Amino acid sequence: MRRTFELYVDSDAESARIRAEHLGQLMRLTPSLMAANLVAGGLVWLAVGRAGGLLLAGWLGLLLLLLAMGIAGWWTQRGRVRDTASSKSYRRGSWHAALLGLCWGLAAALWFVPAAPAERVLIATLVTGMLGAGAFALAMLPVASLAYTWLIVAGSLVALWRSGEPILLAVAVLLLSYASVVSLAAMALARQSTALLRARFSYARQQQVVSLLLRDFEENASDALWEADAAGRLVHRSARLASLLGTTEERLGDVKLPQWFAARSQQSGPLLAAWALGRPFRDIKLQLGRGEQARWWALSAKPIAAADGTGGGWRGVIADITEAQRFENQLRMHAEQDALTGLANRRNLMNAAQAAMSLGRSGWLLSIDLDHFKGINDSSGHSTGDEVLRVVAGRLLALVEEGDLVGRLGGDEFAMLRLGESPSRAPQAMAALIIDKLSQPIEMGAKRLHVGASVGLARLDPSVANVEDLMVNADLALYDAKRSGRGRSVVYASSLGAASRRMNTVEQALREGLEKRQFELHFQPKVDSQSLQALGVEALMRWEHPVLGSVSPGEFIPAAERCGLIHELGALALQQACLAARELPGLNVAVNVSPLQLMEPGFIDSVERVLVRAGVGPSLLHLEVTESLMLEDAQAALRRLHALRELGVQVALDDFGTGFSSLAYLRAFPFHTLKIDRSFVRSLTEHADARAIVNTIVRMAGVLGMRTVAEGIETERELAVIRAIRCDEVQGYLVARPMPLPKFKDWLAGRPLTGPVDDMDSRVLPWRLTQFSPPTTMFSAEP
Repeated sequence: MRRTFELYVDSDAESARIRAEHLGQLMRLTPSLMAANLVAGGLVWLAVGRAGGLLLAGWLGLLLLLLAMGIAGWWTQRGRVRDTASSKSYRRGSWHAALLGLCWGLAAALWFVPAAPAERVLIATLVTGMLGAGAFALAMLPVASLAYTWLIVAGSLVALWRSGEPILLAVAVLLLSYASVVSLAAMALARQSTALLRARFSYARQQQVVSLLLRDFEENASDALWEADAAGRLVHRSARLASLLGTTEERLGDVKLPQWFAARSQQSGPLLAAWALGRPFRDIKLQLGRGEQARWWALSAKPIAAADGTGGGWRGVIADITEAQRFENQLRMHAEQDALTGLANRRNLMNAAQAAMSLGRSGWLLSIDLDHFKGINDSSGHSTGDEVLRVVAGRLLALVEEGDLVGRLGGDEFAMLRLGESPSRAPQAMAALIIDKLSQPIEMGAKRLHVGASVGLARLDPSVANVEDLMVNADLALYDAKRSGRGRSVVYASSLGAASRRMNTVEQALREGLEKRQFELHFQPKVDSQSLQALGVEALMRWEHPVLGSVSPGEFIPAAERCGLIHELGALALQQACLAARELPGLNVAVNVSPLQLMEPGFIDSVERVLVRAGVGPSLLHLEVTESLMLEDAQAALRRLHALRELGVQVALDDFGTGFSSLAYLRAFPFHTLKIDRSFVRSLTEHADARAIVNTIVRMAGVLGMRTVAEGIETERELAVIRAIRCDEVQGYLVARPMPLPKFKDWLAGRPLTGPVDDMDSRVLPWRLTQFSPPTTMFSAEP
């Protein structure tokens, strides 16, 4: 619809020209149209006769007035060629057409019914003919065509209705269908005509542009036209050609073009061959000179036949493509080289590995990933991060031997392809050296930055099907190195492939497990170390899969973090734990929170919503975080933890002593509780240094106003030592194993438990543990 009626509203110059064209076509048809209307009006007068009376006279007068207006408009415009026309003139034409349509509609409505059958046929034929002819004649003005058509249809429908004859109902239906088809066809014709005119004007503009460009080319071209005789001697001279060939315009006649190119370019072979065979050639690329002074030309030419049909010479063009070739060379270099570090990029490295595999060569691929690089980017800015990457690239290049290729795969990922036949360093030794060199501090002005590296090694041999598998193997080894604590190297083994497949299986089953509610919280009590009175409970997620069986949290939680489901899993744990807290009055409930979950923008608000819905006080909710939270973005983590404390939620630092926490972190972060890792607890009864460490942690926490919880208490001797050190709370299998909520309630009530609890019965109750007393001499709180 917009394209059909656009000329009635568009005010641009092109639309004005199209309106002028359409009105011009209509103006040329005006005499014929007015004559046809005059003849048709006379036939109506003959058909109606005296029965028409004054009404017929008035109708004829209106028709003659409209015809006179049309002829007058044509007369004043005859011989004039209008370049533009306004939308107002378009609307004027539409009004004139509407009045004509109204006139013919009145004729049908007034005189069809009283007329005799023969006169009815005449009137119907006249009206139908005027409708069809007028609709198409006015098609260039779609509003005029529609108004003219449907005013006649309206009068005809009135006439058919007045007749009251049933058969004429079918005639009315036919009339409406014919009028609809005519109107649609007229609108399509208007669109097509307008589109053709727009295309014609666009072509004319393009022709003008081409003419201007050709004229500009002839005057200011950077290329040069040339013409040579059969011997190759130039016969066409121009200043531009002389400049390109490095000679004067007067001496161009001495230049033989084939010999000139043969002496100056090593790529002139195809040009000389085509010249000798007399075949036309196009865009033969030649390099003249070397280094910074090198120039590139593209030559095109075709032979000129002499009057007798023999070879008469050549005519062609020399195009200076130096800038384009330099840009192409840069693109090619960028396609194979990392722009930031100058190392080979991923594509270049993979091509080299693929070529080596195709030749049956052996070697190693070392996949290198920087540790804690994101922290440098976040704290010091991306420009500093870029400089660190350049320093890392330099250190890697300083280690290469013959046959090594170092590349940057993207971000903070690097790789070294080792294809040397007899390297001085074994692959594992090279990996250890890389880790050592990249662990050395980087001086950036006043800053002293530290990055580390993890390395995954994969062997390039016939057992590897393709380069993609080689990269996957190296990445699997790298992931295992990072999982093992970073700053390490791991050589790929088939067991890593099995672990990867298991990881993929777990990831694929996670979403289905969440949808089918296969996850359940188990609860493990935390008790006072002296009285063994239950103080709180830790909520631990368990997953029993119908096919995979019992999947451990150590497996499905990292998988959820990798595939982006940790937020849904964490939200489920938080909701279930808060609902359970309502059934455990007087006990706080601790929930583990992933760093990814905590750093989610809406996490604090979601915690508040869950507490409100569950009707649980914020002080009863303890969120446990690990030290890895502080490694990526310590400032953002600090803001989130303070927001939780302001909400009233307690925050515990889990697995304390196994990560990278410093006293500065403990002072800055609002921790309520430190949980001593079970690795220290296991060594309490055998190693004095472990007892000294735990004792120091407990005393330090007391100074900082924090409570301490000893995890993994499994024996009475461990409990005795913890009591002597005066750790606040204990948690472990000696007290109780994790269990579903109903069994935990039974445990609290002192009722015997039935059925398995985390694969073992938990039958040790707090009242039994009160019988234990710490030895007075064997275990001392002091080291």
